[in-house]
Amino acid sequence: MKPAALFLGLTFALGGCSQFEPQEPALSRPVAPSEVDWARKSGANSVSGIALIKVGGTSHTCAGGSANIIPDSAYARARMTAIFGNTTRGMRAASLGAEKFERDDPLYVSTLRTTRCDPSGSFSFSRVPDGVWYVTSSVKWQDSSQVEGGSMMQRVELRGGRQVKVSLP
Repeated sequence: MKPAALFLGLTFALGGCSQFEPQEPALSRPVAPSEVDWARKSGANSVSGIALIKVGGTSHTCAGGSANIIPDSAYARARMTAIFGNTTRGMRAASLGAEKFERDDPLYVSTLRTTRCDPSGSFSFSRVPDGVWYVTSSVKWQDSSQVEGGSMMQRVELRGGRQVKVSLP
């Protein structure tokens, strides 16, 4: 093998290893106020939806439970990934139990918005500012031997007075 080819091969091979170096997880860093200040404002957008799981001929909803919208931040993205495996859309089965976090960032908690699901499992948020948000809710029920259902998430991007409808899961 020629020395130049060997050198290039080693460079690419070792360079590829850098992607496996440990990185400081976003969950260990506090949310920067500048990341979420926009979320405290009132906006012209709205988010409405339903959280519903059908099993056989039975529908289970979030009725009486809560739905949330969470502003995008590095912390929120890391949290969605830890719970749902991605930041776009997902469901975590109730049988897996809740994802445990060392502590909830106070700024994360103070900027999320919560509402109650109505008897049909519908929810809505009004006056939401432009930005990327995560819509979350849970639909859980007790089966004969364990809790069924799970927690659900969908990412939405709001701009310019949009009315976005989501269906979880």
